[in-house]
Amino acid sequence: MKSTSVRQFIKKILDWKFFLVCNVMIFILKVVFSAKSGFKAEHFEDWSIAENIAAYGKYAMNMRFDSSAYKLPVYPLFLSAYMKVFGTGPATVWIIITQHLFYFLIPVLLIGIFQNFRSKEAGFMAAYFFIFSPSYFYYSNIMEATNIFLPLFIGWIYMYSVIWRKGVSNRGLIIFSMLTAIVALTQVVAVPVMALLGVVLLVSRKISLPKIMVVVSLSALCYAPWVIRNYITFDTVILSKSPVWQNMYLGYIPDYQILDYSFVSEQHKKETFARISQYNEFEDEGIYRSEVEKIIRKDHWAPVKKAVNNIISLWFVPKKYFDDNSLSVVIGRKLYVMILNIALLISLVYFFRRNRMLFFVLILVFAGFTFPYLIGHAANIRFKLDFEWVQTSVIALWMGSYFLKSTQIKSAD
Repeated sequence: MKSTSVRQFIKKILDWKFFLVCNVMIFILKVVFSAKSGFKAEHFEDWSIAENIAAYGKYAMNMRFDSSAYKLPVYPLFLSAYMKVFGTGPATVWIIITQHLFYFLIPVLLIGIFQNFRSKEAGFMAAYFFIFSPSYFYYSNIMEATNIFLPLFIGWIYMYSVIWRKGVSNRGLIIFSMLTAIVALTQVVAVPVMALLGVVLLVSRKISLPKIMVVVSLSALCYAPWVIRNYITFDTVILSKSPVWQNMYLGYIPDYQILDYSFVSEQHKKETFARISQYNEFEDEGIYRSEVEKIIRKDHWAPVKKAVNNIISLWFVPKKYFDDNSLSVVIGRKLYVMILNIALLISLVYFFRRNRMLFFVLILVFAGFTFPYLIGHAANIRFKLDFEWVQTSVIALWMGSYFLKSTQIKSAD
């Protein structure tokens, strides 16, 4: 009797109507939560650039230093469009609501992706993991590029899944190429992952070499205006964005050392930041590079130590939350992440035994998202949120493959 009730419940949740009711309810709760907090939102460099685009028509983070390449262009342009229409202040409300709508759409896309890979039951589980995630519930209130990267990249994965299942038309090839460039212009961390998945398409004979070359060429063509703009403006080649040595340096400062490494003293950090505040982002890069080289000359193992510290920050919690043992952080993040990591390990072991190719592709995908932060820094939860949905999706696939199929429960069409 109990077994029958469990099966009936699982069958119910693997149904579009029940899922959409849950998704709508979460969307409403998010809007109510935002309204009760007065639609207050943290915003960072993207917001400053967007303000200057809207007010002066200038892609600049600080008008004192004129043009900028500090951030990739998609999110600042997205923000500035709302500022131009609604004004800088009122734009916040509409941006947050739009981001909530993105998060409403994402789980629908996840189901579609899994359906194209013939695992619809796992798709529903991945969708539920996303909408009930405490981190994703809150994060669409923040003005950060993650909030537009997620729907764009997951949309790219959806188109990838369509190609995998049905092949691609000429029109689809053009759309896929344009979306590839847009994703790359939103978060550079996605580029190696997209390249890897493109190789998987080719090796699996889901797409021909000439068509892959078309995607690469059209994507490069769509991406090129950003590189050309940077070269004309700054007389130097900037393929993505200007902060490179800055990100490396920030990985060494005491604020982000979970393992209590002492690469830089607090006093020296303050002196360095005082120096860089007097210059623009390009001159700052020279200062950061000099500081990083000093650290490595002093300790040749510093990059490795930093990488170990960063991997803990990325896959557990950053320093800011590591020392915070409040109930909301312990339950909403620390315990949640620990459970996800254990479930992911079990899932990977399962796929290692059942599907070696999938296992190695997943390992490379997670490595692709992780490696850039080992070189730079991992001070923000948002870095993990760029790919935490991949982690929960893998867990959902394991659950769909192991638990749901073992009980012979199928979702409703």
